[in-house]
Amino acid sequence: MQCIKHAIISMAGLGSRLGFNMTKGLLKVGEKRIIDYQLELLEDIPDVRIVIGFQEYKVMAHVKNIREDVTFVRNPDFRNTSNSYSIYLASKDLKDPYLIIDGDLLINKTDFQNFIKECSNESVIGITPTKTEEAVFVSINKYKHLINNFQRNPKLEYEWTGLAYLNDIFIHKNQGYVYRELEKNLPLKYHILECFEIDTEADFDLAMNNLDKLGL
Repeated sequence: MQCIKHAIISMAGLGSRLGFNMTKGLLKVGEKRIIDYQLELLEDIPDVRIVIGFQEYKVMAHVKNIREDVTFVRNPDFRNTSNSYSIYLASKDLKDPYLIIDGDLLINKTDFQNFIKECSNESVIGITPTKTEEAVFVSINKYKHLINNFQRNPKLEYEWTGLAYLNDIFIHKNQGYVYRELEKNLPLKYHILECFEIDTEADFDLAMNNLDKLGL
């Protein structure tokens, strides 16, 4: 993992769809919080940036107890912007490739390590077997391991995870969603992982019932 210097966790949102009045990265799943698991995955990456907004002081206090060298990037307009704006704020000064991870994502550790092995001279998008009805689905070429299209409908076999390794792909501040920025660069290489995104209470229940698949 030494070849990857930077990682950005997007963790500024309200998490309103989950209904717990808590930024989702602080949600406890199993024995730890989501952000704890993510920081373990990123322990060998020297520059980890967390974009904060909602409950930012709680996030900073918790994270500093785990890893003191994390850089916090404030998104003061988190109530009115999407995660693409958060990623823009954290990445606008970067010249090297970097990872992006949504702050509500639980990823199987072995799958993540295999994903990292794929990260070299081209961008890689993490996808997972579809688990929800409201995902951003991906149309793929299984022979070439490429994503051909992102779409909301109809439902497909795989969905985008919110994990990506971006090499020469820049996220602009006025883009509504990250996948819209990725669309401009299609086709893109993909890697399949086992992971769970926790957007709603149903997502939370699904993750809790599948902790064995995540190795948690």
